[in-house]
Amino acid sequence: MEDPQSWDYFDFNSELKSKRTKICITCTHFRYSTIDQCVTILTCPFHQKLIPQGDHLVKGCKCWRENRTIFASEAA
Repeated sequence: MEDPQSWDYFDFNSELKSKRTKICITCTHFRYSTIDQCVTILTCPFHQKLIPQGDHLVKGCKCWRENRTIFASEAA
């Protein structure tokens, strides 16, 4: 798997549109990680792009997928 730190950032003006509640943080593709300096980076493995801080709360895309998992039995 490619290192997310080497990914480019989204250009939200051309790639992603705001879709009310269908924002990045509510998408099943949304992930976050930390780099060596303990800084949090927000990622979209589906697009293989980084999400600028704060945009995960107000931006979304046409590939948004609802997380239908209510309870993960393996976590029990």
